[in-house]
Amino acid sequence: MNDATDEYRVIITRKPVRNARMRVMPDGTVRITAPKGFNTARFIEEKRDWIRARQAEMDQLAAGCITVASDRMLLLGTGYSVREGSHCETDHCDTVITAPNPPALRQHLTNDFRSLITETVAIRADEMGVSPGRCAIRMQKTRWGSCSSAGNLNFNLKLYALPAHLMDYVVVHELAHLNVLNHSPAFWSLVATQYPEYKNAETDLRRYWVAIERNHWWNTIQK
Repeated sequence: MNDATDEYRVIITRKPVRNARMRVMPDGTVRITAPKGFNTARFIEEKRDWIRARQAEMDQLAAGCITVASDRMLLLGTGYSVREGSHCETDHCDTVITAPNPPALRQHLTNDFRSLITETVAIRADEMGVSPGRCAIRMQKTRWGSCSSAGNLNFNLKLYALPAHLMDYVVVHELAHLNVLNHSPAFWSLVATQYPEYKNAETDLRRYWVAIERNHWWNTIQK
């Protein structure tokens, strides 16, 4: 169910859960998961200050990131025009992407990104002395990437929106998990040997996540 206030949009999902949960999305939308009969109006009123604080945090993150026009797609850290055409093509010189429809655009970007990320993984894996397994590309909702206990890597297609140095950091991060599966001090020490500015990268990734979630074209192809 969709609802709205003067300040923000609210999406309410009724499920057989014990406690109500609330999240503020990057675009400011408030998502509530609540049991049947739960008073969501009162819940919203009680959390109004928290909601405003979270929305302000999202706005601040977005303000610290690149801003592209609403009709342009964030790709490789810059804005690309998207044009309708009979075939798919990316012109990196003129920053133009051509595709007949959103599903074709998503597949085209997946194919392009697979080649790019595979090359980056190969270079970094050689430098780090590790041997990853399969490398899959998915449109993930909460993670930039993941590494399984079997050594297989998953990368979010949204990484294609990032500038090259942040994409490189995510690769280093996931490859480091081949040696240390958790996020212990030993893991971060290993990451630091390959990417000393990892703390800055983590901050920038949060900013870009908000920017990507607010981008029209990324929202269009993930539906």
